[in-house]
Amino acid sequence: MEKYLRMENANAEQDPGHNSSPDEGPSKRGRQKKKDKTVSSRQYSESYLSFGFTFTGDATAPTPLCLVCGEKLSNSAMVPSKLKRHLQTKHPSVQNKPMEYFVRLRTNNEKGATFLRKSTKVNERALKASYLVAELIAKSKKSPTVAETLILPACKAIVNEMLGPDAAKEIAKVPLSDNTIARRIDDMSADIETVVLEKVRISKKFALQLDESTDISGHCQLLANVRFVDGEAITENFLFCKALPEKSTAEVIFQVTSEYLDKSGLTWENCTGVCTDGAAAMVGRIKDFVSRVKERNPDVLVTHSFLHREALVAKTLPADLAPVLDDVVRIVNFVKTRPLRCRLFASLCTEMGAEHKILLLHTEVRWLSRGKVLARVYELREELKIFLTNERSDYSKLLASDQWCAKLAYLADIFQYLNELNTRMQGRNENLLTSTDKINGFRLKVQLWQQHVQGGNLQMFPLTEKLHDDNTAAMCEVIGRHLKTLEEKLSFYFSSTFTECLD
Repeated sequence: MEKYLRMENANAEQDPGHNSSPDEGPSKRGRQKKKDKTVSSRQYSESYLSFGFTFTGDATAPTPLCLVCGEKLSNSAMVPSKLKRHLQTKHPSVQNKPMEYFVRLRTNNEKGATFLRKSTKVNERALKASYLVAELIAKSKKSPTVAETLILPACKAIVNEMLGPDAAKEIAKVPLSDNTIARRIDDMSADIETVVLEKVRISKKFALQLDESTDISGHCQLLANVRFVDGEAITENFLFCKALPEKSTAEVIFQVTSEYLDKSGLTWENCTGVCTDGAAAMVGRIKDFVSRVKERNPDVLVTHSFLHREALVAKTLPADLAPVLDDVVRIVNFVKTRPLRCRLFASLCTEMGAEHKILLLHTEVRWLSRGKVLARVYELREELKIFLTNERSDYSKLLASDQWCAKLAYLADIFQYLNELNTRMQGRNENLLTSTDKINGFRLKVQLWQQHVQGGNLQMFPLTEKLHDDNTAAMCEVIGRHLKTLEEKLSFYFSSTFTECLD
């Protein structure tokens, strides 16, 4: 107790706050308070062990730790009176124990902590293997539970059979619980994000590509890609995916994006370009996303995504072809709406030796589905005609019509070309120049096709060419009108691209 009092008196004599004059400024007094806080940290004394307390944490500001219950007190409680009160009130049964009792208790606790650390320590190779498995699961988009329920038992069974039980025991040391795998994926994701942001900050200038879409659970997700200069190459990386809280308005999209940029140490002033899907919320007239970006950076270059423009071009169908696509969707829905019909149709396809047994569903959001659905219906048109006839459906009359089947064949051909164009404009190494060349090349193809169709040549449309009949001239007229409309839409949506190419 006398030692503690001498310590308190020494701290009071060294406290400059007691002798500070009122004329000192607030900044100086603030520095003194900060210094006082460091000086006033209470230190641990070995005599405190008689009260059943040791210390933990930083040695400069130790935290009292009770050896009996393991409770941690604040540094300000490093006072004999407070430590003794804790022992008397919470552990009265051991308050009269000699100091040797608490020494043995501290030794036992230290041994237990050492044993726990050794038993829970993960082998470095096992830790690396855990991260490798987590990476594979993340790339395959599987649930984290698959590691513990499938991958680990499968590995143990294979290793036990091929290498023996000792090797299987080593495999069992790899931590693959669902929580561990989820934590590993989060760690890798955070590390990748940190590396990408650091490279963007070094590059200073960057361009963004944003799009919002609704996922399968009905939540609106905002996705962003970033393109920047990394060394001597232009690099593109996924930047973020943020859930929009309520509405997907321009204000909300701009707010979510700005908050992420501010948090990442990026500014709109360094953004050189923004690419959007052309929606009203993105490129409206007054309160759109682009207008808000230009308020922060008037020099930003705004572009409409090539993929979205190509998808808009693909939607263009004349009045005599649009009903065919609608009829195909209705036929597919008629078969797919009831499981019994699906099973009967699959059985019929098997009996007739068809290559496929099921029909594909058309989804507006998935642009490539239109061409795949049309091609599948065309391939199974004979099976569908028999099935619909047995079901006494009026749709069987459509498949019995040569003119309707010819239009279906042409739609399958033209959308196959459009899907190939869309696919070739995707990829990490794709840029404005390569996409422009592909769009211009496709436009020249359409012009050449028009010339051949006017002469009655349909070799560029192989499925349509197989269905030659007496109405070939009428079909060529329908195809010619669609190709003309297609060229006009290409010129409309890519007018700046063609102009720059000619210049």
